[in-house]
Amino acid sequence: MKLPRYIVNPPLRSKNVKITNSITLITACFATCLDIMNLSAVNIAVPSIASDIGLTSSTLPWLIASYAIAFAAFLLPAGKLGDLYGYRLLYLGGLALFAITSVINAVSPNQYMLFVFRALQGLAAACTVPNAIALVANSFEDEHARRIALSTFAGSGPIGFCIGLVLGGVLTFTIGWRWIFYISAICSLVMFLMAFLYVPNFTHDEGAEKVDIVGFLLVTSGFILIIYALSDGQWHLARDPVTLVIGVLLIAIFLFWETKASSPLLHPSWWSRTNFAVAFAISFIHYATFMGYIYVATLMFQETFGYNALQTALYFLPMGVVAFFVANSVGYLSPYTGTRILIVIGSILAAASNVGAIFFSVELGFWKLIFPMHVLMCLGLPVLYVGGQNAMIVAAPPNETGTLGAVYNTAGQLGSGVGLAIMTAAIDGVNAPGATGTDALPGYHAALYVNVALLAILAIVSAIFIKDDRKKVNKETNPERVSNDLEKGTLEKREGTEHQENDNESSATTIA
Repeated sequence: MKLPRYIVNPPLRSKNVKITNSITLITACFATCLDIMNLSAVNIAVPSIASDIGLTSSTLPWLIASYAIAFAAFLLPAGKLGDLYGYRLLYLGGLALFAITSVINAVSPNQYMLFVFRALQGLAAACTVPNAIALVANSFEDEHARRIALSTFAGSGPIGFCIGLVLGGVLTFTIGWRWIFYISAICSLVMFLMAFLYVPNFTHDEGAEKVDIVGFLLVTSGFILIIYALSDGQWHLARDPVTLVIGVLLIAIFLFWETKASSPLLHPSWWSRTNFAVAFAISFIHYATFMGYIYVATLMFQETFGYNALQTALYFLPMGVVAFFVANSVGYLSPYTGTRILIVIGSILAAASNVGAIFFSVELGFWKLIFPMHVLMCLGLPVLYVGGQNAMIVAAPPNETGTLGAVYNTAGQLGSGVGLAIMTAAIDGVNAPGATGTDALPGYHAALYVNVALLAILAIVSAIFIKDDRKKVNKETNPERVSNDLEKGTLEKREGTEHQENDNESSATTIA
């Protein structure tokens, strides 16, 4: 079935490539910001939502888990489908579905409708993230510009998370939690219109690999079971480990199957590729420590220090502001410093902020310690994310960027679930049952020590195993040639698209 021309290619195209690339980058950043924002904003609004639609303690976790499960499970298949059928098509479909499901979530009268359409909203987010990365990576021909654009894109994730915390708190305490979804729908619709009108299409050879259905079913089932086991409100790992074990076994079977499949979702050869395995670990630990910190800090602020949800949300605001500027600066620094030193520095800064958080108290307040530690954390974590993403994607072939973007973000989503599980295990292992107030602080401090340990391990592993791409380019390749090859490849793709459009128009004229 042949798709209409305006679905495949934008109806409006600027002659200025820089304008088109800027629009592509803007829509990609805002779309990803919305995806992550819907995780954090709903976290803040959970008590109000539970009260309004009658959630019980056993069903409450699915308000978050339904979105996270679908998001993580469909990232890899959505990235592969983008590689196969075109990034623009999957990207537009994700934006449209995100807008529709946001409206339905806003008007949902009961928990069942909300859970189902939160899951579909997660599916929509999974369609946008990897294909947005691929659109950005393919739009910028020059490697230096490409690195900066990817760094800017990477900064939209942590910014979206922090904006969501603040927006969720403000809306919940003023006009109501349903406006979280209304605003998401409006923003997603605006991004859809901009992308539909201007964002170009990128296609590859017709002989591209087909989707690995068996691999998709295995990885989806495995992620659903693992994230269910780790996201359940009661953390059933102790009395029902079977779900987690089956999930892990399915992922192991998936990895084995990928060595035999003719068109694997996750090529086994990638694991031996320079920086791939370390970049995977960076994304995993980055999300694990960040989500773990947000979880622990929120409990400390509200249960121990007595801050309300709005105060808690506002205390996270500096993190988003700092993350924006840091993420946009990394792209300019990495060509000169290399990614390895940035990742090591980022790990050390993030670890130091977790050490500082151990000394949070009501007496010291916000400005003396919470503010500087939040600034310090967001000097470190965006560097980790951007450095890892660049290490995995920036030198990859253009026809693999969608799948690699999905792999990187899937590692992060899985890391966030594992991070929360580890934090909760540390808290429950140290604190007595039912501990509240200052009696709960030892458990929170233990969880922060776990974060410090994870970040220290990451710094050591990165220092040893990250291969500095800057040195490789200087010694083994001619930068001018790399730039020319990228430009030539992009030009050929665009000329091919224009040729196809001319053929379509000629055919239409002949029929008329």
